[in-house]
Amino acid sequence: MIEHKQTILLAPALSNSSCWRGGITASWTGPGPGELVRATLILALSLGILCANLLVICVINSRRYSKYIHAQPRYLLTSLASNDLAIGLLVTPFGFLPAVYGCWPYGEVVCQIQALLRGALTQQSAVILVCMAIDRYVCMLHPHRYHRHSSKKGCVAVMSTTWIASVAVFGALVLPRGGYYFNGSGLLACDPFFARASLRILACCCFYFPTTMVLMYCYGSAFHVNKLRLKRVVCVNTPEVVSGGHIERLVAHERRLSTSASRTMAAMSLGFIVMVTPWTIQEVVAACTGSKPPPFLDFLATWLALSNSFWNPFLYWLLNNHFRRISRELLYTKILCRPKPLGPKQHCCATSTGGLDVCSIGGLDLSGMERCSMDRCSMGRCSSLSLANTPPPLPWETGHGGCGDSTLT
Repeated sequence: MIEHKQTILLAPALSNSSCWRGGITASWTGPGPGELVRATLILALSLGILCANLLVICVINSRRYSKYIHAQPRYLLTSLASNDLAIGLLVTPFGFLPAVYGCWPYGEVVCQIQALLRGALTQQSAVILVCMAIDRYVCMLHPHRYHRHSSKKGCVAVMSTTWIASVAVFGALVLPRGGYYFNGSGLLACDPFFARASLRILACCCFYFPTTMVLMYCYGSAFHVNKLRLKRVVCVNTPEVVSGGHIERLVAHERRLSTSASRTMAAMSLGFIVMVTPWTIQEVVAACTGSKPPPFLDFLATWLALSNSFWNPFLYWLLNNHFRRISRELLYTKILCRPKPLGPKQHCCATSTGGLDVCSIGGLDLSGMERCSMDRCSMGRCSSLSLANTPPPLPWETGHGGCGDSTLT
């Protein structure tokens, strides 16, 4: 009988990739065009991740946006944006100087911390996406159970527990000596090192396949619910009877909400799959064959996967009208110190306080009512007309229901 023993791999010595080898400064040559292109891409992506996720955190936690999103999805989106912000602040910028000079200039302790954060933060992003998918699935298909068990404390507890678990798992891999190495062709920073090829394959599969399957199943179910065209409210936590002509408005609102939710969730799940798939395939093939991918393909696949931290907030901005409008208002009023821009649908009754508009009660667009203009009505007449014709508030306007964000991201 022939025994097949798995080969134990050893991490490359960091001193061989250090810019100060043996205490002597290595000879740095001038960067070529390829190195400058790589460094420019890394810098641009890092700045994009920071700015985009800061915008998401500020907008979805602002008072103006509170009527379009509920507590639990807001916490999940804030957790995802905060995790992506940490990637843009603590992971991606460290690849700038190695991309220019081709060596690691920060020392061994920083390399060890970098490898730990690289593994824990990317895994936590996948876990948050799974939690968001499950949250939206339960809300769309089992609304009564969702509102009975969902809570702010539970959401915070789940995010904290998963973060501690991610750090603990990768800490056990990275903290021992030889658990990290300088990836000079892909990340251009320090990555976790797996002593066995099977561990490398297992880490890639645990990161990719469970996340992809949960996203596809949950969001596919959401599309199915959207096609049913239900004649009753599917996202309220208390049975309320809607009489008169309000049922048509209620059903129309729910259909618009479901359509926007399905589109946004499908785009975000597709973005994760598209960005992470090439890197997963590359890692599995390299681990199975024992070969090393070409530096260009390694760099492209690795940074394409990291760019998912930028595309998540970009897709949210692209598919959410309320988010775009409030983002522009915050940009003009807080950053540029200019008056709030007037959109095509704003008129004499719009307020600049960021609260309840006189002609738009509780987030409801009263498009069927008489529109007022600056030349033929006064503010007082418009206010009395709108308030007199406003129907009773709907359940989601009074805080008694609804399944979260108007896009259910």
